[in-house]
Amino acid sequence: MIKRTPRPLWHLVLSGLLVAVAIPVMLASQWHEHGGRDRFTRAAEAAAPPGLPTGPACTAAALRESLFTHVEPCLAELGVSPELISRHRSPDRPDLIVVRVPGDLPLLVVNHYLTRLTETSGGRVLRAEEKAPGRGVVEIGAGFDSVATTLFVLHRTPEIQRRTGRIAVVIDDFGYQRPDKHQLAGFCALPPQITFAVLPYARRMDTLLEAAGAGGRQVLLHLPMEATDASVNPGPDAIALNLDDEEIRQRVERALKRVPLAVGVNNHMGSRATADPRVMNAVLQVLHEHDLFFLDSVTTPESVGYALARDNGVPAARRNLFLDLVDDRAAVETQLWELADMASRMGAAIGIGHDRANTLLALQAILPRLRTRGFRLVPVSELVR
Repeated sequence: MIKRTPRPLWHLVLSGLLVAVAIPVMLASQWHEHGGRDRFTRAAEAAAPPGLPTGPACTAAALRESLFTHVEPCLAELGVSPELISRHRSPDRPDLIVVRVPGDLPLLVVNHYLTRLTETSGGRVLRAEEKAPGRGVVEIGAGFDSVATTLFVLHRTPEIQRRTGRIAVVIDDFGYQRPDKHQLAGFCALPPQITFAVLPYARRMDTLLEAAGAGGRQVLLHLPMEATDASVNPGPDAIALNLDDEEIRQRVERALKRVPLAVGVNNHMGSRATADPRVMNAVLQVLHEHDLFFLDSVTTPESVGYALARDNGVPAARRNLFLDLVDDRAAVETQLWELADMASRMGAAIGIGHDRANTLLALQAILPRLRTRGFRLVPVSELVR
């Protein structure tokens, strides 16, 4: 017999790391086979879900308390509301946490999040099994070393659906301020459902339109229109009240030629112009002839744009929320959550932001989380009627 040399410690550590990496990869592969995933959901999965504990537990009792405390914020990231989670505690047995899993959420995804919660809390999954195959019941036993602390029971509940909705996001003034190439690339790397609104007098229009329309992304003409505040300049060739109908027509036509990819039009400023029926009728007549829709940015509550568009047979929609009136990342993130709440209540909501660094950072951070919660990002044209 040949005496084998014991494996060095570094070899065991490396093997452990490879196993740790292989398990998430295998789970990700299974989730892909079950559908329901996209690039931005994968990006959210790669980062630890918010609501996880800040440090691992060092005892079984600490792990038990951590899982009991953090299960609700962890599953909230999947759109599982607290009323679907029941927690039971008795002194002589593991905690029982029962989760009614909405029918539009794969059990495997919930399993994945609870596994990560357990591991981040300093514990490990002792067992995971499907009870009564085909019945949609999964049990996950978690513990510290070999001590069981928590039993998660997942019940798939098809009659329950998550509170979600459709969300459309439009980025106004796209490329006008000439951000650095990294910011422009960042906006272009956002989901293709996001719409870019381009000013007709933007510089380097060919390059801008190529970037905006890449991947089939929708582009709007961001039409300059007169504001109530006379000191505010909407830019050259703006639609103003002192123009006759023919001049308005010519200006809209020139703007459309500058942005030939446009599938629709929304107003840039325009708090005075959009409130004037004559002006809006002249604008909408051109849109009707070109089979374009109108998105009313609602820069004034007095706007008649949406109502007149509907009266004139022009497909139209209205902005529900401005995302970045405050140019601060945290403020924009708050507005995105508010937009999602609107969508969950109304079925759909439209948000307008601008080509700014803080807006980009907020979108990069929040959109994957909204997707994970079941919200569907759609082109603004899908919400036009």
